[in-house]
Amino acid sequence: MGACAPLPEVARLFSGYRGAWWIAGGWAVDLRVGHHRRPHSDVDVQLLARELPLLAQHFADRPVTVTDRRTSARHRWDGRTAPEPGRETLSPDGTSVPVELLVGESDGPDWVFHRGRRTRLPLAGLTRRTPGGLPYLTPELVLLFKARDRRPKDEADFRDLAPLLTPAQRAGPHPHPWADRLGPAD
Repeated sequence: MGACAPLPEVARLFSGYRGAWWIAGGWAVDLRVGHHRRPHSDVDVQLLARELPLLAQHFADRPVTVTDRRTSARHRWDGRTAPEPGRETLSPDGTSVPVELLVGESDGPDWVFHRGRRTRLPLAGLTRRTPGGLPYLTPELVLLFKARDRRPKDEADFRDLAPLLTPAQRAGPHPHPWADRLGPAD
């Protein structure tokens, strides 16, 4: 896949990390589609809140900044406190491209969507991999995250990704904000 310069840097950044992590957002769409489709302002990486101690250990020698999306206030992460889902993000300092760490909830074997906490997916089914082994989020989950704002770039991501969804991916997770546009799961 051409023009994916930041992804090898992110792979190096997480080399040796003992927790689960996935490329998310627009880059995950590019990885599924198979080519770089549009500019990206950062690389989103999904992690699990229950593995924050592993993240703190992995980044022990690199400061991590917490940013409040609403106020843009920034402070150093203490290595213990989970960011507020959907409001705060973590970013490791010193990368050539902004890397936004999105911390998700889980319950036993399930990933739990922070909006309403009713939507769940088996953690075992979240991972897709590039031929080189780079982990990225399953497409239906990427679209679930993108459905809230529906910015022009989210709409473009939906248009490019929706035709590639399998019937099972079209059927879940429930309720899916784009269900009316995904059509029936044949």
